[in-house]
Amino acid sequence: MPSESRPHLPREFLAKLISEPCMKDKKSFIFTKEFHTIRLKLADQNQTDVDPETNVAGLQGGFFKTTDEAKRTASTSTSTQVSSRRAVASTDELYKEYSFLHMAVDDTDPPLACEMMRQGTLIEKENAKGQTPLLLALERMWDLHDFLKSKVVAGPLPPEMLGYKTQIENAQSRVRYIATRIFIPQHANPNSTVKWQGKVVSSLHFACAMDDWDLVALLLEYGAQSQPTPACVDVETFLATAAAKRRYKGLKANTKATRPPRLCPCFSGKPMSDCHSNVQPYPEDFTCRCGSGKAYGKCCKTRNIEVTERWDEESKWIQPSRGFTIPGPPTYASPEVKAVMEQVKQNGDMEQVMTMGAEMMFNPEVHAVWDECLEIGCRENIADPAFSFAYLETQFFPSPQGRSSSKHYCRQRQKEWNAAVDKYITAGTDPRPRSEIEAAAKVGISLGAMYRACEADGCDKVEGRDIEKVATCARCKMTFYCGPTCQKAHWRTHKQICGQPEQTERPLPSQVALGNFVTEYSPGLMMYRMGDKFLDGLKEKLKKTD
Repeated sequence: MPSESRPHLPREFLAKLISEPCMKDKKSFIFTKEFHTIRLKLADQNQTDVDPETNVAGLQGGFFKTTDEAKRTASTSTSTQVSSRRAVASTDELYKEYSFLHMAVDDTDPPLACEMMRQGTLIEKENAKGQTPLLLALERMWDLHDFLKSKVVAGPLPPEMLGYKTQIENAQSRVRYIATRIFIPQHANPNSTVKWQGKVVSSLHFACAMDDWDLVALLLEYGAQSQPTPACVDVETFLATAAAKRRYKGLKANTKATRPPRLCPCFSGKPMSDCHSNVQPYPEDFTCRCGSGKAYGKCCKTRNIEVTERWDEESKWIQPSRGFTIPGPPTYASPEVKAVMEQVKQNGDMEQVMTMGAEMMFNPEVHAVWDECLEIGCRENIADPAFSFAYLETQFFPSPQGRSSSKHYCRQRQKEWNAAVDKYITAGTDPRPRSEIEAAAKVGISLGAMYRACEADGCDKVEGRDIEKVATCARCKMTFYCGPTCQKAHWRTHKQICGQPEQTERPLPSQVALGNFVTEYSPGLMMYRMGDKFLDGLKEKLKKTD
């Protein structure tokens, strides 16, 4: 596994962001080993139940943790004799139900906010106090604004304090960046409200309280209202002077009624409508979805596995594809189903073929029929006994993958399968030599036969048994021969499949026998279990493509 992974943000965008003056004294959390581990979990398509927010625990508070504890302790009445330990514990209540976007605000970390939006953290998720990330950002901006205006840093400062003031100002600029350059252009709701200092307020109230007129104008441009709810105080009560009220009314009157289009959360700088509203290729330098931890361009991309991504309106994030392709019907599909899918394929609608193949692969009723057929085949001795034992042990049927699945996935399955074969051998019920059982049942890295054999017609020489080492086809690297004579004789047949996407490694005899059994046996059982409804559904799809 690589020692580190690259942030899931465009290189130029990230380089420009970290070169901002306010970032010179800040190392983003996204460059740490800790976040590398989180990123690998989020990118791994096999970990479908990963919730990014479970990784926030213990990381909240960030830049503001010390001041939060100080404020909480100071607000505790001395008459109650509350211990400092309890005061700190109550401080932790501030950070309940934090998302990574809340954490990015408190840690004044714009790159973290960007990557976690890219990874799917919801921009409107509220913490236990009812704050959206935007509201928290505005409150933190107010805290820093108030601190910089206070007597603590007012007036001439000794040299040793100048650096401290600069740190505060940089932190304020980073939080402002998060609010104005990330959340608001991403259409965070400016009219969400929260109770603050005994009043119900929105983002606009904080902007007016700070006399931040650029921020006021931006919020109005994106639809902020003076009093978004009846419980909310009117924003003009936060304007101290008549001149400020006139300025606010002028900005409001001159603001367009239509807010700008939402920018794509991939941070390409393009509007969503011109970017991930449509299918986009998964970036080659992002962590591969197969779980290997490598960059996609150096992993599944090299195996012709095309991964794409697109904004999903329902889940509100840029959703990648599953990271594998289905070029045609599964191995065990009935002849009728294969014929329907082939006709769709000939009509040129590959998206329909992919959808139909996926439906078959993941339809539980279809899968149940195939599993039943495989189990019957194993118990009826259609396959080698070691192969049948491994199937019943793992409940997984390996079939040669070629380059249609990731090496990481295949390696995991190979390990599980071959361990089951080893268990069968260890039981000692089969009198055959270990090497013979392994040759009949164990699978290789792409789930074809582990023991490589000459594939020329009429030759059955096996590596390690009949010859020391087989020769490999230099072009596809998936076909093997005992020597130049067999390779030359087989070329006329092999060239038709050599290097093609559908090419796979040589299967085990048991894989072929069970595959044929399921193909022959499953249609009748499918009709018995499901009637004609599944095939009729495929035919209906076919009509729509005509």
